[in-house]
Amino acid sequence: MAAMSRSHSHDCNLQAAQSPAPYPKNISMPKLTLTTNPIPLKTLLEQCDKGELQLPDFQRSWVWEEDRIKSLISSVSEGFPVGALMTLKTKVDGSTAFAHRGIQGTDLKSNTKPHELLLDGQQRMTSLYQTCFRKQVVLTIKDKQQMVKRWFYIDIAKALDPDIDRDEAIIAVPEDRIVKEKFGKEVVLDLSSPEKEYEKRMFPLNRVFEPMHWILGFVGFWEAKGHSKLELIENFSKEILENISSYQVPVISL
Repeated sequence: MAAMSRSHSHDCNLQAAQSPAPYPKNISMPKLTLTTNPIPLKTLLEQCDKGELQLPDFQRSWVWEEDRIKSLISSVSEGFPVGALMTLKTKVDGSTAFAHRGIQGTDLKSNTKPHELLLDGQQRMTSLYQTCFRKQVVLTIKDKQQMVKRWFYIDIAKALDPDIDRDEAIIAVPEDRIVKEKFGKEVVLDLSSPEKEYEKRMFPLNRVFEPMHWILGFVGFWEAKGHSKLELIENFSKEILENISSYQVPVISL
């Protein structure tokens, strides 16, 4: 009986030694507070433009490849998910533990305080800000890591054709908006004026959130030639432009 008692005592002591010690009652574990909300893409881009959404300064500078930008635009135009963003809210007074800077391409004053910092999603937001919102040429990467400047367009006819992959409807052209072949001797696409954009039915992507002026010009251009493209542009607006302008991005806010 004594032997059994000693053995039971030994087992209990061993079990107690192997079990983790409880936390003292006066120590509280930190809690992570987060919310997940779908936010309109337009709202996010406006927040970037105003400096309400900025980057922590430790984030590296952005340059995304041309083909990746096209693929991203294609997904958004079809309403496909492109992944959630993750942000960190600043304090009530606007202070943050990190130095901060604006999304690449924004023109912010140095004392602009962010409401949130973008922790994950820099490449996606910068790509969409520069191609869809800002009215300046986009610096990107072409073949063999060559830095190039590009304007991005949507081919209206191809975008509406269900038999054509949407990626093929997204095109990028040089800074002068003229595409040449045969060592620059042959012009294969000229979008250097609004009238030439209308004629080629190429919609400039940086007009997607304010398209009406361009659309009216497009309709008037073709009516002057005796052709009505009203149904075409209405279908394009409904099936393509509205997908982008109403697109929502899930945001995890810490």
